[in-house]
Amino acid sequence: MEGRRRWMVGVLAFGFLLAGCGERAHAAARAPGLEVAGSAAGEGEGVLAWTRPLALGDSEAPHAVVAPDGDVLVAATYREPLDLGGGPLPFNHVSKAPHLLVARFSPEGTLRWAHGLTPEEGTTRARVGGLAVDGAGNVWLGGVSAGFVLGEQAIPAGPFLTRLSPQGALERVRGFTGTGALTVNALAPDGTGGVVLVGDFHGRRDFGDGVRESPRGQRSAFAVSLDASGQTRWSRTWAAGAEGLVTARAVAVDVFGGVHVAGAYAGSVCFGGPALVTVRQRTPFVLKLSSDGAHAWSRDLRGTTGTANALAVGPDRVFVGGNFSGRFYFQGKPHTSNGYHGFVTVFDGNGKERWARSFEATATALATDDAGQLTVAGTHDGGLDLGGGATPAGLYLARLHPEDGASLWVRSFTSPSAPLARTVAVDVSGHAVAAGTLARAHPEGTPYPRAQDGFLLRLKP
Repeated sequence: MEGRRRWMVGVLAFGFLLAGCGERAHAAARAPGLEVAGSAAGEGEGVLAWTRPLALGDSEAPHAVVAPDGDVLVAATYREPLDLGGGPLPFNHVSKAPHLLVARFSPEGTLRWAHGLTPEEGTTRARVGGLAVDGAGNVWLGGVSAGFVLGEQAIPAGPFLTRLSPQGALERVRGFTGTGALTVNALAPDGTGGVVLVGDFHGRRDFGDGVRESPRGQRSAFAVSLDASGQTRWSRTWAAGAEGLVTARAVAVDVFGGVHVAGAYAGSVCFGGPALVTVRQRTPFVLKLSSDGAHAWSRDLRGTTGTANALAVGPDRVFVGGNFSGRFYFQGKPHTSNGYHGFVTVFDGNGKERWARSFEATATALATDDAGQLTVAGTHDGGLDLGGGATPAGLYLARLHPEDGASLWVRSFTSPSAPLARTVAVDVSGHAVAAGTLARAHPEGTPYPRAQDGFLLRLKP
């Protein structure tokens, strides 16, 4: 079929120049550059358009999403002075807590604006859990705040969800009161101006429609639907049996408002249909809820140990990506991993199995485009088997045909330090945008012991 081309490996080195005005003592410790493994066939497909560095000095990978106008939004935490090109961002040299970065780039990679939010003194924990852009260009951001301050506005310490204007002004801030830990893992726009967020929690939490409680000592999963004003429409929580767990890692909303959630569970869990049971430490699952939160269907990859990390929805397609070991059957065909391999499983809108691929690489992020094609991002240890040639270990992006998973193109990026793909998104013209991190060579000489630097890159369709 046209477009299903084998690729061959060539290497093009590009300078991964670390922008910012960090302290000189840390400059030598920053992550070394990437090299791009190119393709001799179809040079216009998947070729690097541009890249932007993010010298964060933090352990968390940045998130990136594409706005309706093609702009790229980025959110991340940072632990050292940083300048993305618009001037130094605010930095509190006294606080040991992470700072929060929210930035907007044009489709060509030009910085439009960047805001740095400083933390309160005495707090140490902060995390970006999810980033989304609605149809009006408003930016939704969720995670854990270290008491961030932007001008006269603040995000109180603890779990939060906030909406920013297209220019980055804080418009609404929402917290979730309760006891125990709560982690936001993903956000998705719902097509009506609101969002759905998912994650996991211990203890008791008020999601806005009543207090939800996790069984003592267990981790339970949650999904919360909020309208454009940030008010709760509905929430759902799921707990496993004794000594079990449920974690929600990804969410996607289809054009009809159906909410899809993926993650992992251990023990026995009922999402609303027949109970799912596993004897593994954790087994991947995916489920679908209606727009009002009613259970539609739920599936798992029985027989495997692993987690579903990513979701994407297309025309009558639900794409699920993650990592596994062991064996699962899909459409009667076995998929086996003796180590820790990646998988992509595909269902139709009613939960019927369509096709699956497993491969010797991780699958940490998925995205679809207007043609329904699937883009996958992850890392591999060498000899990437998604394409037709051996490649040094590193980061990869691949575009797959939606009907059978055949590789349309594959790009691999190598680095002396360990890379990680955190998110991938595709704009209306088919450009893929990926965000992730590169480990620093000598993190002991940096402000944070597990310091990493972020990157943002854009590939041609």
